[in-house]
Amino acid sequence: MTTLYILNNPDLFQQCSAVLDENDGLLLIENAVVLAQQLEPKTAGFVLEEDLVARGLDSNGSWGNKDYDGFVALTLEYDKTVSWL
Repeated sequence: MTTLYILNNPDLFQQCSAVLDENDGLLLIENAVVLAQQLEPKTAGFVLEEDLVARGLDSNGSWGNKDYDGFVALTLEYDKTVSWL
């Protein structure tokens, strides 16, 4: 079973990362988008583009940028979603 983890708090990245399986995905939203400049995803990694723009940031290129429609599409691609808030 695949899981999409949605992370909004960069301080919780280590805990979230510890449970990621190779088939899981990680979507960074809100303040967690700062991690897209600092880290390489160890699994499928995505970042909410609107939150990057709102903070004047760009990802490092290793993360797939998603708009809100892409966010919804991701939730349909995975068997379940877990939010780390």
